[in-house]
Amino acid sequence: MVIGGILSATAFLFVAAPTHAATARCAPVSLSVAGGAKAFTTVFAPSSKAFKTTSANFAKAYAKACADGLLESEKLPSRLMLRNAPEANVASIYPSEGRTVLEFHFITPDGALHIPGVDDLHEAIFCSVRGATAQEEEESGRCLPD
Repeated sequence: MVIGGILSATAFLFVAAPTHAATARCAPVSLSVAGGAKAFTTVFAPSSKAFKTTSANFAKAYAKACADGLLESEKLPSRLMLRNAPEANVASIYPSEGRTVLEFHFITPDGALHIPGVDDLHEAIFCSVRGATAQEEEESGRCLPD
């Protein structure tokens, strides 16, 4: 039993090591908020729970994208600006007016607050740096925000 425990611990360390090594290869990316409606900039002020939760979810999604190798040939800039898009159906990352924005329906027209999940943000990173194939776009609408 002791031998099995040692082998299990060794296997765990071997599996976990690439994730940490991969994350170290990707330059950090931070989120910020500038401009937009006062309600949005107030709710997503850097000290707010909404901003902190969004940042934590993005950090997890970014680490996963890095570990998956999505960021090997294409990189994200060091800062993404949050932009509220009340009618958006998915999270999107794209250049706009000299900045790169992370757009999401953070606050919808009815005033409801929405925080993008890790999977939403990972998909936005995927679509920004790699994109879907023509077949994926046609069959599932992947990477085609409405």
